[in-house]
Amino acid sequence: MCGLCGLFGEQNHWSTRLEHSSQSSDAVLRRRLRAQRTACLNRMLAPQRLTVSDWQGSSYQISSATGKTELADNLSQIWLAVEKITGRPFDPLA
Repeated sequence: MCGLCGLFGEQNHWSTRLEHSSQSSDAVLRRRLRAQRTACLNRMLAPQRLTVSDWQGSSYQISSATGKTELADNLSQIWLAVEKITGRPFDPLA
């Protein structure tokens, strides 16, 4: 994977609305919000032995303990990536 697809950025998603609002022109605040979201995702996905990391401030990298990796732009795509990596349905509300 060359990673070029992640450089073009994501479309605004409802979960990142604050980061893209005019109130959040501060880069430090955007990074802090993204780090908090990543930490929360890691707590949610720990039972599946998955980790989430920030990828160039534009995407999330989801990795398994065996090395499977997927990139996702937003929460909806993260859940799909989790299902693809684990091979079973994932309900984030369960």
